[in-house]
Amino acid sequence: MANIRQRNISDQQTDFVHYLVKENKNATEAARLAGYAHPKQSAYVLTRNPVVLAAMRQARQTTYQGELASLAADTLKTVMIDQDAPAAAKVSAARTALELAGDLGRAADDLASSKSLAEMSPDELARLIDRWEDERSSLATDVTPQNKAQNSAKT
Repeated sequence: MANIRQRNISDQQTDFVHYLVKENKNATEAARLAGYAHPKQSAYVLTRNPVVLAAMRQARQTTYQGELASLAADTLKTVMIDQDAPAAAKVSAARTALELAGDLGRAADDLASSKSLAEMSPDELARLIDRWEDERSSLATDVTPQNKAQNSAKT
């Protein structure tokens, strides 16, 4: 078997990712705070390093799924129960919450498509076929050439 080279992220690279993603610093400032001697050059190299890029993606995903998701849910809840909030804001927040829960919108439509065709009822299959045909027909473009002689004869 071929040896697969495993690359580990250094503590200094981890610090760079922390300052860049968690502290929202620009790349040069993050490199300076992480202790790199030449922050501008190091920032350039680090933001092109596959190991560091993977760590950046992971840190961002963790932030999105953790802190930001909780904050967004709290914000939606606050708007929905706020007595002084405009009705439009309440409806928008409720709609967003239902979409995120998968009870409304595209996510709800995708529940039918998550079933295998064998699990679908004849009605579900018919709706699915109708939807596909509608989508296909909306993409169709008339490419019939218009002959000038035919056009002038018709007028």
